[in-house]
Amino acid sequence: MEARPSSRPSASVPQAAILVVAEDDQVRRTLLEPLERRYAEDYLILSAAGSADGVAALDELRAAGGDLALVLADDASPVGDHENVFAAARRGFPDVRRGYVIEWGSWADRRTADRVLQLMAHLQIDYYVVRPTHSPDESFHRAVTDFLREWEASVGKRHRAFTVIGDSAKPRTHELRRLLHRSGVTADHLAPDSPDAVALLAEAGLDAPGVPLVRTPAGQILVDPDDAELARAHGLSTELPSGVVDLAVVGAGPAGLAAAVYAASEGLETLVLEVESIGGQAGSSSLIRNYLGFSRGVSGAELAQRAYQQAWVFGARFGHTRRVTGMRVGELFELQVAPDEVVRARAVVLATGVTYRRLGAPGLEPFVGASVFYGASSVEARAQAGRDVLVVGGGNSAGQAALHLARYAGSVSIVVRGEGLAASMSRYLIDQLDAAGVRLIAGARVVDASAASADRLERVVLERSATGERFEVPADAVFITIGARPHTEWLPPEVLRDRWGSVITGPEVLAEGGRRAWRGEPGTEPALLETSVPGCFAVGDARRGSVKRVASAVGEGSVVISSVHKHLGPIAGG
Repeated sequence: MEARPSSRPSASVPQAAILVVAEDDQVRRTLLEPLERRYAEDYLILSAAGSADGVAALDELRAAGGDLALVLADDASPVGDHENVFAAARRGFPDVRRGYVIEWGSWADRRTADRVLQLMAHLQIDYYVVRPTHSPDESFHRAVTDFLREWEASVGKRHRAFTVIGDSAKPRTHELRRLLHRSGVTADHLAPDSPDAVALLAEAGLDAPGVPLVRTPAGQILVDPDDAELARAHGLSTELPSGVVDLAVVGAGPAGLAAAVYAASEGLETLVLEVESIGGQAGSSSLIRNYLGFSRGVSGAELAQRAYQQAWVFGARFGHTRRVTGMRVGELFELQVAPDEVVRARAVVLATGVTYRRLGAPGLEPFVGASVFYGASSVEARAQAGRDVLVVGGGNSAGQAALHLARYAGSVSIVVRGEGLAASMSRYLIDQLDAAGVRLIAGARVVDASAASADRLERVVLERSATGERFEVPADAVFITIGARPHTEWLPPEVLRDRWGSVITGPEVLAEGGRRAWRGEPGTEPALLETSVPGCFAVGDARRGSVKRVASAVGEGSVVISSVHKHLGPIAGG
């Protein structure tokens, strides 16, 4: 192994390494020279002459307590007990990013293309990297920078402006961390009795009061802040306008954000109301691989933050952490917002999404929010290092959660009631779960749990659907992504819904409720995404017939604005 230390290493933060593996000296130099010019001040640049030397370099780095941000290698052949240098890197450094180096144009060679596809399908690499052909080769540097940004986000090496101080057995501690993470904010977590926490509290003149605390960038200590206080602490607005807006969008998941982008960009005065975090259920997905335009995939949180910023710069306003509790239908829509405010709008788009159904397993209840999570909470993945984890559910959200957890956990199992995953999960995810060693427990449901102590889950009781037989499996944490229920209980009776609460739209309003269900003028019919109330539209998972895919939700959110314009007429944007 050849190490090329930086000329000015950081005095406070140990440098993570970038490892280049290539047997050919010329190939290795071609990769090392641009890396050293751009990254040597912040990263330790290492090189190895071939895969065997690369694995030895990994072992040496790990033994020294170092960290690895990126490995670039042009050889994926087996090395000893390891499948290849990429597999060895991931075993030793779960957050590492791995790039398979190819020559420019070699993707046209069938053997190279098949190798890249095989390595990606089996989770051996994150993506391929084209070896630089000139200097500066900004395409090469863009690929490297994207890898390093992803690594930085996964290990939380961004500037940590916030610190959450709280007992990890308390659900609110986890919720505060999740809210910050989903808002694009990286936060430290300290146990209240840790030396760093004691020092911070002593500096602020506080004792640990038994509830979670949040230290802000300005050094202020927030004592068990509510969601609105936390939002304001990192610069998000919770205020509501006093006048009438053209469009109120309820919900800031992919569908609501798309509606906000298109409405605001076309001149509509737009307000988005969101009770939780930007991004909805998709915001918790660790990696969405099949979203158009993101060939390497994108995390749900990053996609949501990009969409939020896009809507904001077009002029959309956001009322963060604001819960809509009711709606009056009249000449204007009046949305009741907790605790006692009203938003008036000429049109409304319902993009409220869904929430996961609670399992009827009493043994899990004491651990909800601490080691039992409803939704694919990617922020909790690193805490599962070496643990046994269950994911309950067979949809894409469950598959993405299981893949992300498999980076860290000792074992990951997916529990589904059906006999397999093919009916509910994308094929690429099924293949990757198999490659990652995720176990499938089919034909079973969770019915109870047992604990090692008052704050530690130990085992989960499952029941066979066909026979009623019960058996136990080890589980230190459970992630539940089943039984999605739409957030529509607050809507007035004028808005037609089915028995599950999903909003009925378009021609189905007349087919389901008859002409009397439609509140529009005689002779008119609801538009494609319009509810039974003219000017009120529904998009995304809250709408009956939605496809439950991010791309579909974004499509509905963008398409609905043409119908909003038609309803508003010439007053829109005026």
